[in-house]
Amino acid sequence: MPRSHVEPMSRSVLIKVAGVAVAVGLHLAVLGAVLSSPPPKPEIDLPETVEVRFVEIADDVVDAAVNEETDLEPVQDIAVAEAEPEPEPEPVPEPVLEPKPPEPEPLEPEPLEPESEPVLEPEPEPIIEPLPEPEPLTKPIVEPEPEAIAPEAPPEPKPEPKPEPKPKPKPKPKPKPAVKAPVKPVEPVVAAAPVGKAAAPAVPKAPSAPVDPDRPRMIGKVDYLGKRPNPVYPRVSERRGEQGRVVVRVLISAQGSVLKASVRTSSGHERLDMAAVKAASSARFKPYTENGIAYQAMADIPFDFVL
Repeated sequence: MPRSHVEPMSRSVLIKVAGVAVAVGLHLAVLGAVLSSPPPKPEIDLPETVEVRFVEIADDVVDAAVNEETDLEPVQDIAVAEAEPEPEPEPVPEPVLEPKPPEPEPLEPEPLEPESEPVLEPEPEPIIEPLPEPEPLTKPIVEPEPEAIAPEAPPEPKPEPKPEPKPKPKPKPKPKPAVKAPVKPVEPVVAAAPVGKAAAPAVPKAPSAPVDPDRPRMIGKVDYLGKRPNPVYPRVSERRGEQGRVVVRVLISAQGSVLKASVRTSSGHERLDMAAVKAASSARFKPYTENGIAYQAMADIPFDFVL
């Protein structure tokens, strides 16, 4: 067994043995006191008074009297002693038995109290003042603006022909030396007359810039295949009295169909613009040709909306 358990048990045994020894000793002391106390003396009835008289007698008588006195003195002493009341024996106090000391209880380790965690006081919540209600804002009624259709880029201008460079004047030809003929005495040799100025040669024309066959040609007049389409007048525009002129630019393919249609000049009313674009998109045209070759073309077509 561990030493820590043996020591408490040995101490408790020693305490018990010491308590028993003390109790036995007290009992023996009380018993010895009772046995050693003298027995109570019997009570003697004494006369109330004792008279002693002195008588003068002869010598013989004196001796006898002396002997008697010697004999009587202890009686007198005894009588006086008996006359004195004997003190009552004090009662022997009963021994007080000390209570046995309680057996020591085994020491139990005190439970360790868990350290209490510090209680954090909650921070006061900030008081949020209610914000004033915003005044309702009246939104201005904005009429929808007509979508502006981006106008197509104007056709690239044809490059102007470069001015023909002035021809450089040719230097005058030097007169050829006359060939001397055989000298005839009769006919003198006459020098040949100088040759006049030579005619200026024709200046060659500058080559024209090559034409891009894929670039659309801008034309001012179109030829329809069939009847010219008329736009449908929107009913809402009729009720509201909307009028105006719309110019639509169309891109015509080499076959005569409309590849693209956009508003070139707006009437100021979106419904009228859209009706004009729809009518131009449904049109069919004769192909535009140059030297018998069909090319793409662009043209501006006006549409008038009048009530």
